[in-house]
Amino acid sequence: MANQLMVRLEKSTADTSRLTALIELGKFHIYKAGEVKTDLDSAITYLNEANDLGKKLHLPKAQHNVESLLSVAYIEGGNVQMGKEHFTKLIDDCRRTGDKETEADANYRFATCLRYIVNDYPAAFSYYNQAETLYKELNRQEKEIQMAEQIASLHEDLGHLDLAEENFLNVLNRYKAVKYPRLHYIYSSLASVNRLKGNYDKALYYALQCLGSMNQTQDTLSAATFYGTVAEIYGDLNKPNESNYWYKKTLQQWRYEKLPNFSLYNAAYHVVQDLVAHHKSKEGLRLIADLVREIKPINNIQKGCVAQALACCYDNLKNYFLAEKYYLEAVDWYNRSGGDFEMSQKVQVDVGQFYLKRNKYKIAGFYLRKSLSYFPLKNSLSTIKDVHLMLYKVDSTEGNYLSAINHFRLHKMLNDSIFNVAKTRQLAEVEVRYATAQKVQQIQRQQHELDQAKTTRNSILAGTFLLLGLLGVSYNQYRLKQRSNKLLEAKQLEINQKNETLQSILNEKDNLLDEKEGLLEEKEWMLKEIHHRVKNNLQIITSLLNSQGVYLKDKAALSAIQESQNRVHVMALIHQKLYQSDRIATIPMAEYIEEIVDYLLATFARQDTVIKKMAITPVNIDVILAVPLGLILNEVVTNSLKYAFPSDQTGSISIELTVVGQQTYKLTISDDGVGFPPDLNPNRSRTLGMSLIRGLSKQLGGKLQINQMNGVQISLTFTEEKLVYQM
Repeated sequence: MANQLMVRLEKSTADTSRLTALIELGKFHIYKAGEVKTDLDSAITYLNEANDLGKKLHLPKAQHNVESLLSVAYIEGGNVQMGKEHFTKLIDDCRRTGDKETEADANYRFATCLRYIVNDYPAAFSYYNQAETLYKELNRQEKEIQMAEQIASLHEDLGHLDLAEENFLNVLNRYKAVKYPRLHYIYSSLASVNRLKGNYDKALYYALQCLGSMNQTQDTLSAATFYGTVAEIYGDLNKPNESNYWYKKTLQQWRYEKLPNFSLYNAAYHVVQDLVAHHKSKEGLRLIADLVREIKPINNIQKGCVAQALACCYDNLKNYFLAEKYYLEAVDWYNRSGGDFEMSQKVQVDVGQFYLKRNKYKIAGFYLRKSLSYFPLKNSLSTIKDVHLMLYKVDSTEGNYLSAINHFRLHKMLNDSIFNVAKTRQLAEVEVRYATAQKVQQIQRQQHELDQAKTTRNSILAGTFLLLGLLGVSYNQYRLKQRSNKLLEAKQLEINQKNETLQSILNEKDNLLDEKEGLLEEKEWMLKEIHHRVKNNLQIITSLLNSQGVYLKDKAALSAIQESQNRVHVMALIHQKLYQSDRIATIPMAEYIEEIVDYLLATFARQDTVIKKMAITPVNIDVILAVPLGLILNEVVTNSLKYAFPSDQTGSISIELTVVGQQTYKLTISDDGVGFPPDLNPNRSRTLGMSLIRGLSKQLGGKLQINQMNGVQISLTFTEEKLVYQM
């Protein structure tokens, strides 16, 4: 997207298109992963240019959006004072101009900035509340509920887990009331809160509900995060196989996106832990090395996670020097980042456990107690339970028996609350319900696929029978035409005999002339009636095909029906012209060709995007030759409209009919489209369209040539014995 915006920026002038590109590029560099100075400098440069252009174009709302982004860029770059000044100026101008929508968005953006970058939680609460009030005044229900969701999430960050859960449940009910479909985000939040509280039955229930909602809506943007939540829950429940399965899924998803972020390396760390547990530490080292080489970590948190994974591997390989080095390096990286999130606290547990195994009880106790001293405490109850058990061992060894007993009591209490019989049964029920629901969905998908396959098969069979019927009707019309020609020949012979008789019987001249004229009128009437009936029969076939098409869903069958309708229309047009014309055996080609092309352009709705170029010599041609020529024209133009100009691309189709010799002329049809696919040989293609073109050309005794010259060019040269020039 960024590359496309850069190209658009180079080609644009000082207009709204350039303004949009500048704003989007500024936003891209602000929210790009990591706090890289060059990215933030680029963001400020783009946004300042956008601000100047917004003033020039007199677009105050665009300027407000720019000011909002500038405030974030300055704060993320460390210039908090400048960021706050831009924000204050923006809010004053929004209120002066009545731009409540931008004011609400700015409060939302600024609150998030203060929350994650400055850690000013009271101010973040205040701005989220202001945004919620403004969205309510604007009747933006989903945005209003979203602010309530952010406030609940902030309570979770501050360790107010009961209040966070209460608020999240309220948000869930409000989303359901407005029929908001993407409930998986709120389910994921409820799963995380309950995991931290140790309510693993609820946590697993909400996590699986999250996956179900994601799959139902096909909104997989945050799939990696959701998989990671399920993995964490199974990890806390001491189910390593299930946990590792979901960590592998989340790692695969993050790795596919190729973006450096903490969740990517965190998932890799847990996969490495599983490899270490199966004594595959070298494989774990290779995994981390490949990942870092493929997607380089760019901030302190990511580097800390990589160091933590390396320490785990070297610990198992008994290279305690490197293990200690990387454990302490991980602690240092996390401390530099602020150290108030779960993994920064969890690393203290890992380091404490490492020293405990080395019988270094004093230093182990230091790190284990430090893991419990954070506020708010982000470690899950399962981790806290294990910490108390390790501190029980440390205090027992050092003779602090009262403290040891207290830690063992806390460990036992937490263990019992997490893994009591009722909760274990509830967890099993949740898993069974989810597995059952998944199986039902799988059966429904398979049944749907079977129904689709059956419908497709029936559609193809119906189309085949219709085409066979069409061929039968066409053959019948051909035989009828042969009989009509024989009848005409008999009538002509009769007329000649009458003429000879008239020449010999002068005294009956007037009566015989009247009889001759009557016979001629009868012949013409009969011919016109035949053409009229043939035309009506063909129109009935067209209607039948159209009626059949209404019941078809398969695109291939519908396309076949449409192409058959076009071919029938070409034949019907011949008979319509003979019925309407004074001529009974020839067709004016210029008018006939133009009507065919106009009909196809209208059928494919390409009148506005495809230009027709006609150069037709004004000739009348015998109807016997006009039918195959019209069908050839139909097939070639249809192929051009279907394939030469994809995605409504503009272009032109040229048609020429020229006399090239005595009773010989050349029909050329060409387009300036994309041409044939590289793997298609038109002279060997077995498609129905190409087969018709070759077969009809052979029937005419003509020479068919197919070339690719800036598109596709098809020409047919043949001899016509009864060619008549228009006067």
